[in-house]
Amino acid sequence: MNAASPLFTRFAGFIDRLKQTIAAASVKVQGRPARLPAPLGLLLYGRLSRLTTRLRDLLARIEIERTKPRRVAPPRAPRKSPPKPTPVLPRRFGWIAQPIPEANAHAQTLRQFLCEPETETLIASDPRIGRILRPLCHLLGIDLTLIYRMIPPAHPQDAPQTKPHPLLRNPSIKPRPTKPRSRLPKPPDPPLRAPTLDAIQSLLDHNFSPRAQTHNPWFTPPDFFIVHPK
Repeated sequence: MNAASPLFTRFAGFIDRLKQTIAAASVKVQGRPARLPAPLGLLLYGRLSRLTTRLRDLLARIEIERTKPRRVAPPRAPRKSPPKPTPVLPRRFGWIAQPIPEANAHAQTLRQFLCEPETETLIASDPRIGRILRPLCHLLGIDLTLIYRMIPPAHPQDAPQTKPHPLLRNPSIKPRPTKPRSRLPKPPDPPLRAPTLDAIQSLLDHNFSPRAQTHNPWFTPPDFFIVHPK
């Protein structure tokens, strides 16, 4: 398929109708406020126009690559000036359907277009086409798995090969087995013993003796040891 094929003509007509719907929703009608802010509608209008241009250029490039071998471009020098910040559209999945309910009809049309055998064959032939259509599907609320299932998986031989571990490069070298550390058993806790009468008596003699009261002037015996006069 090239840029002049009927398949691309249908897609370009679909984008034109979607842009007309967005332009109509960005204009005030009979004093009513616009359903879509004018700056946002203008930004979205430009994004859709660039999407059509990118797809047309990509199809033309694919047609050239089929006839001529692809040349590897030399590496470009890094940019000196920082890139300008680009305006950001809302990122919610299918956000266009809330201000513009008519977008649901356009989403159904695009879904039927993507499910056609010719479109599936085209997307499966080059993954770059699917990358261009992903933002449009996200905008209209179309499940992205519809695009992903059309792209064939990478071949196992094309997968990057990881370097083996240095010990596994030479099969004669085997890692040294590690010995488990021996830990000493924790000593058991001493058993609890009930205090004897001699220990209690020695404790009372030490705390309530006259010597203890002399050395500790702040000591006051408890009330149950004080004998009140009758």
